[in-house]
Amino acid sequence: MRIALVSLHTSPVAVPGSGDAGGMNVVMGAAARALVRAGHEVTAFTRATSDLPAGTSELDAGVRLTALSVGDPKLRKDLLPGLVPEFATQLAAHGPFDAVHAHYWLSGLAALPLAQQSRITPAVTFHTVAAQKNARLAPGDRPEPVLRLAGERALTSRAQIIACSRSELAGITEGYGPPTRPAAIVHPGVDTELFYPRAAPAPAAAPLRITVLGRVQPLKGQDLAVRAAIALAERDPALWARCELIIAGEPTPGAEDYAASLRSLAQRGGIADRVRFLPAQDRIAAARLLAESSVVVVPSHSESFGLVALEAAASGVPAVVAAHTGLLEASPPTAELRVAGREPEVWADAIAGVLQDPAHRATLGRVARSFALAHNWDAHAQHLLEIYDTLG
Repeated sequence: MRIALVSLHTSPVAVPGSGDAGGMNVVMGAAARALVRAGHEVTAFTRATSDLPAGTSELDAGVRLTALSVGDPKLRKDLLPGLVPEFATQLAAHGPFDAVHAHYWLSGLAALPLAQQSRITPAVTFHTVAAQKNARLAPGDRPEPVLRLAGERALTSRAQIIACSRSELAGITEGYGPPTRPAAIVHPGVDTELFYPRAAPAPAAAPLRITVLGRVQPLKGQDLAVRAAIALAERDPALWARCELIIAGEPTPGAEDYAASLRSLAQRGGIADRVRFLPAQDRIAAARLLAESSVVVVPSHSESFGLVALEAAASGVPAVVAAHTGLLEASPPTAELRVAGREPEVWADAIAGVLQDPAHRATLGRVARSFALAHNWDAHAQHLLEIYDTLG
């Protein structure tokens, strides 16, 4: 099968946690490699940028990457809708394909002409549903525009929807009505050979590491992690003295003030000396960072899935997550690790519960690892292929 994967606004080779790159980039890249392992020909299409010149190159595992020269390489994301027609025209010139799977709404609209030329229905995964995001909007965040809402609504009626979670599909149905074609849910996988528990024990003097990994923006809620750390320091100074909070990731364009506010918050809360800010982590560095953590915190306002929670689980590290949306499907069903609401004191209690008892923490880690082993990319790809077979 000849398969086109489309991502207009970000490249599958971009480092997650930088710019607009995140879990979607990981999902698209890992799915492409798994599809190739299954014996199929895969080309990933994206837009050329200052970091990725136009042209075709071969990625690892035999995946081809084609970057199309469309518009100013440094164009802001909010201006990308204007490039959809030109991107669509260039993309269609590379057809036909046996399957076309677009990631994100912009890509879905751009893939329509290629799918029509190929005489198939395009598959679309939104990854973030605008209507769901707006319903759970973070303070200070901007609502998604009417144009995006209209685009996602149109695709719900014209494409095969493949959701990352039951929560994502619920967000689509509640926001736009039931998809015209029966929708599918395909959970992401995780590379359990890259993300795995490290056998070597940490030195006795090593701090208890509380890690938040991902793009820095209001949606991801890193401010709640800082506030929870402040609450932990106030409630249990002796425990906090053994801890460090790591926030790894870079602000998305437009979120620079939010990122700066995290540092100010830590300073005002008297914990700045035990908070470290790290840049975006490539896959190898992210795996090492998670495995060397004592607990991972995922305080997002909403997630279509929440891949970091699953990667933490694969690393044998408990993740304290927000008890909503896709995070309920990306993490093991351990009640003490799921936090309802956004009260810092409640989050501090959940984090302390993991940190105070090493034996209990190890047990939680083993449960998490077992959960993660049930999620793999080859099964993910096989499920996609079963859907692709119905698109002709």
